Amino acid sequence: MTPNDARKRLLAFRSRLYVDHDLGAVDDYLHPEFESDSPLIASPGREAYRQFVRMLHEGLPDLCPVEQTILVEHDRMMAMTHWRATHTGPFLGVAGTGKTLTFKTADRYELRDRQLYRHWDVVDRLDASMAIGLLRPV
Repeated sequence: MTPNDARKRLLAFRSRLYVDHDLGAVDDYLHPEFESDSPLIASPGREAYRQFVRMLHEGLPDLCPVEQTILVEHDRMMAMTHWRATHTGPFLGVAGTGKTLTFKTADRYELRDRQLYRHWDVVDRLDASMAIGLLRPV
């Protein structure tokens, strides 16, 4: 797979999940042995990722990437993303507030058989956590 093909597949995956709310994308783009080191994804496998996305859909139904930079090298990708969403349902234990949230992620992926096989992420959600009351300024 060329770097451009890998980039297009990741963009298509995210579009189907977060714009179209198509959970079938999980089976189409995640490897059967998918694993994530994200603390919000409870266990290995596609079903755990589906549960994670359902949680996002429930609390942040209009979640969308505002800006994405995707770097590809061999069988690895890095996606730097700025996200925006409206907090209308339960999210991280907080009832919907109606507030617009923004946060940034750095997601590293390892590919296998043209699918996303491993995932690591770093999430800068300080502003979003403050907006919904999880954290308060001192």
